[in-house]
Amino acid sequence: MTSKTLCALMRIAVIAVALCGIAIGTWVIPSLGSAIVAANPEFADWYFSWLVFAWAVGLPCFAVLLFVWKVALAIKQDTVFTLQTAKWIKAGSIIVFCDAGLFFIGNIALLLMNKNHMGILFVSLLADILALSFGLLAAVLSRYITKAAALQEVNDAMI
Repeated sequence: MTSKTLCALMRIAVIAVALCGIAIGTWVIPSLGSAIVAANPEFADWYFSWLVFAWAVGLPCFAVLLFVWKVALAIKQDTVFTLQTAKWIKAGSIIVFCDAGLFFIGNIALLLMNKNHMGILFVSLLADILALSFGLLAAVLSRYITKAAALQEVNDAMI
C-alpha cells in the first residue's frame, strides 16, 4: 500500500470512529440510560451522574483522534520517523493513560456514592486494562519512533 492509501484509510477510520463516538455519546448512552430508568425507577438518581461521567470519559478520546489524524498526515508525507510524530503519539498515549485513570477513579467515586454496582466496577476494570494496553503500545511506538528519528538524522548527516 502506498503512503497516500494508508493516510486515506486512517482518515476514514478516524472519521468513522468519531461519528460512532458522537452517536454513542449523544444517542446510545442517553437512550440506554433512559430505558434503564424506565424499567428500574430506583436508578433515576443515577442517570445524570452516569451521563456526565460517560461524556467526561469520552471527550479525551476525540483528542486522541486528532493526534491520529496528524500521524496520518505524516504517513502521507513520508515523515513518520520524526520527533514531531513521536511527540504526537506520546501525547496520545498520555491522554489514554489519564483517561483510563479517570475512568477507574470515576467508577470508584460512583460506587462510593452508591450510584454504581460492584459488577459494573469489575467489568470496567477490563476496559481500563484494555485502555492501559493501548496507551502502553502507543508509548512504546513513540519511544522507537524517537530512536528511529535520531538514526535518520545521523543517516541524513552522513549523506
